[in-house]
Amino acid sequence: MLKTFVINLAGSDERWETTSARLKELSVSFERFEAVDGRVSQHPLFERHDDNLRQKYRGRALSGGELGCFASHFLLWQRCVELDEPIVVMEDDLVISSSFNEALRLAEDNIGTLNYLRFAGTYLKRRPYKKIGELGSFDLIDHIKGPAGTLCYVISPKAAKAFIQHADVWFLAVDDYMDRYWCHHIACYSLMPFPVTFSDAETDMVRTKKVFRPLRVKTIQEMYKILERIRRYLSRLTRN
Repeated sequence: MLKTFVINLAGSDERWETTSARLKELSVSFERFEAVDGRVSQHPLFERHDDNLRQKYRGRALSGGELGCFASHFLLWQRCVELDEPIVVMEDDLVISSSFNEALRLAEDNIGTLNYLRFAGTYLKRRPYKKIGELGSFDLIDHIKGPAGTLCYVISPKAAKAFIQHADVWFLAVDDYMDRYWCHHIACYSLMPFPVTFSDAETDMVRTKKVFRPLRVKTIQEMYKILERIRRYLSRLTRN
């Protein structure tokens, strides 16, 4: 069975109790992974963050919470490589459906081919995707534009190595980075309907507010978006 790691901030006891109780109910073995809390302290991995590049292309800085989230997932990618086996990465602000066990079995059988398989997505509006097959009771989805969020996914050592290799400079939130398959060359697949969904619990993620953007900055950001669309299109054209 795939090893499952649940990212949990120190002090987020209620979330941990809720998530761990649900996993026990489903007879899923798991391990707690203490999240990096970028709101209260620095971490050596934060040196990878380029704030100037971030604000140049996105218009606001990454918050301490967002940096901590990136670092937490990065450390688990490293764990995946060290273990040399696929793992499940899960956050604690979620709802786990009864189809989760089936999703785990399917992932274990197919992750060697797919490499990266999402169990959740938080935003599908204006984010096109296509069904490319069926796995069990799920549709296997290829995301043309990633669905955002890092609630739950399965990752192989190959994908973890690629994510690490191309994350030498951080200027995006971790979910936006993982969705950029044209950068790290790891396709974005998922099982739908998602076996994991977002809970209505209050988020620990506090983002910085957007600031006024001069016309020059807005122009640069729009050019960046156009370039990203071109790179995404060329990546899919090459893959197809």
